[in-house]
Amino acid sequence: MMKSQSKAMPHPPAPSQAIRRMAWRCLPVLASLLLLGCRAGDGLPNVLYLGVEVNSDEKIDANLLADTRQRLGYLEAGYRQLYPNTRFQVSLYPEKQLAWAIQRRNRAGLGPDLLLINGDIAVQLLQAGVIAPFPRTGVDLNPFDPQVLDRLRSPSGELAGLPLLVQTQLACFNRRRLDAAPTTLQQLLDTSAKGHPVGLSMEGYNLFWTVGSLGAIGAIDTAAAGRQPSEPQQQAIERWLTWLQNASTQLRVTFYASQNSAEREFQAGRLDWFPCRSSAIPRLRKTLGDGLGVAPLPRGEGGDASPINKLQVLALGTNTSRSSRKRALAFSHFSVNPLSQRNLTLGSQVVLPANRFVRVPVSSSAALRAMATSAQQGNQSNTLVELVHSNDPRVAEIQTLLTTLVFGEVSPTRAGQNLVAILRNQP
Repeated sequence: MMKSQSKAMPHPPAPSQAIRRMAWRCLPVLASLLLLGCRAGDGLPNVLYLGVEVNSDEKIDANLLADTRQRLGYLEAGYRQLYPNTRFQVSLYPEKQLAWAIQRRNRAGLGPDLLLINGDIAVQLLQAGVIAPFPRTGVDLNPFDPQVLDRLRSPSGELAGLPLLVQTQLACFNRRRLDAAPTTLQQLLDTSAKGHPVGLSMEGYNLFWTVGSLGAIGAIDTAAAGRQPSEPQQQAIERWLTWLQNASTQLRVTFYASQNSAEREFQAGRLDWFPCRSSAIPRLRKTLGDGLGVAPLPRGEGGDASPINKLQVLALGTNTSRSSRKRALAFSHFSVNPLSQRNLTLGSQVVLPANRFVRVPVSSSAALRAMATSAQQGNQSNTLVELVHSNDPRVAEIQTLLTTLVFGEVSPTRAGQNLVAILRNQP
């Protein structure tokens, strides 16, 4: 009985026949999925992971993240007109922990595709293998000042990053207490003598603007290059250090150990004038509103101030796919075109374009006008920045020396000799 039923049942189709029938039924669905996949990204990722370095004088919080996203939003909005499927995920990293954090994420396979970091840090990270060099082909470097590019090259000539923007150093003052900012070092001391508290940061890079005002730039550059300054150059260094020591004896001139301390005092209303970074303007405006004034730093008998302006660059991550790298390069090139650079400058009002062919409309804003002046003055510091990066161990030694100077524990003559010795001792 069972045997006859078995004979009556139809035999199952051969496996090859079943597969062919299933393929014919699923073919329309597979075709739709393939087309959808092609349209979804054209082989490019939907998310671009961007790591942003945070300066040591900034606090990572919700406000800073919002400000960063707003600043980058001008670029993102324009870029998404070309690649509408792209989304950006932004992470903030403290300056002092940046290398460690990126290395850790790279080991976990979570490294960013692109980084927005300080130019000096980019060179350091490139030499450590934490970031990848920008490819030698396909990158138009003509829009950038050759001196700026020299600051971004490793000893082997590789480019650590693509210049994006410039953060300048300015004079910030309280317009409710000062009608105008002092334009010379003598006026600055006169202002303090009239009862207006003045603050200066002891951090070397934030205090270096006074070197140009006292005419000691050439001498410092000579020593940083490993050569002994001439007698007139040594005297110029001594004059600079003498001014610093004399300023420290003024009743209402205060030297602070960090930029953060000076900024907090200014926000609290206990300072009427201090050197600030353009990146601090949004924070200061939240406190002072229309009372915040910005101006170029004071010149002196030796010439213009010599601020060290921070160069922000786009650097490539190492832990990234081929499609992510392609998208990161496309975004980098888009970010430095003239229209993008202009929109970034006008939209944020706190940075300047790295593209030297972009004209800044200085007549439209006092802040932009002061920033443009500071950027121009800062060009005389390019040689020093190339020779002594912000992470150079000599920077900490110089800060210690200047601290002993302003406390009167060492004479300007001895401090000048020690300073040259530190600078000539190349790491």
